[in-house]
Parts: sequence; structure tokens; C-alpha cells
Amino acid sequence: MALRIPSSALLAAGLALVAPAVHAASCHLTPKQVVTRFITTLYVDKQVRAAFETWVDPGYIQHNPLAQSGRDAAIGFLEPFFASHPDINYSIKRIIADGQLVAVHSHGRFSADDRGIAVVDILRVAGCKVVEHWDVVQPVPEKSVNSNGMF
Repeated sequence: MALRIPSSALLAAGLALVAPAVHAASCHLTPKQVVTRFITTLYVDKQVRAAFETWVDPGYIQHNPLAQSGRDAAIGFLEPFFASHPDINYSIKRIIADGQLVAVHSHGRFSADDRGIAVVDILRVAGCKVVEHWDVVQPVPEKSVNSNGMF
């Protein structure tokens, strides 16, 4: 008995395989532009779901030991976090790119009188999508032994 597969199923399967390659080929943004748009939507606009669904690959690799890998896991972790901290404010200080890797240095504050945290996010971009993330977080101290500042 021969297996008959409807042509519409074959077409759908073929398009599913080609779609990511077509998207990557049609992308004309640099990794720095992708990350700038992603980080602005996430940190400044506080639109977690929009940021991740637009700019992050579903197979997103997470290196932060407190978070799981995967785009949906990130959304599930960050949406409640931002909702429970409505006064959180991030200011982007610099964005530096080297090939597919982009580093974002930012200042996060949980309230107006909070000294906050210095954050460096390192993101790897492929095909106009963030595919991997590392981060380092450091509290802003009350006093510094130098006058240079953290930002």
C-alpha cells in the first residue's frame, strides 16, 4: 500500500523549512540594530512579550543560572517580574558590537531613590534574531573609591 501525502501538506512542510532561511536572507539589519530594537522594546518600553516574540529565536539559549533557556521561558519569567516592579527603569548607557556579539551596558533602578544595578547583557544574533544571552549584574555601591562612576 502506497502512502499518499496531500500536496498541501508537502507544500506546508516545505515552507516551514524555507521560512527561517528566507527571513534571514531578507534581514538587512546589523546585529547591533537588532539588539538596539530588542533592548529598547524590553527595557525602555517594558513590552516583554513584543520584544521577545519579535526579536528572539524560539530556541533562545540562556546562560543566566537563574533562568531557563527558550523564548517562552524568558517571557514567562520576565512578564511577572516587570509587572511586580512597575517603577523599574532602565537607561541604556552604551551598545557595543563585535560581529554577531552585542554588549549592552545599562543602569537599572527599581525606584527613583534606588542606586540601582549596573547590567551588561551580551547577546548573540543570527538571522536578525537574538539566539543567545549572557548577563552580569552588579549593585551600584553607596560609595566608590574612585570618582569615575560606573556609567
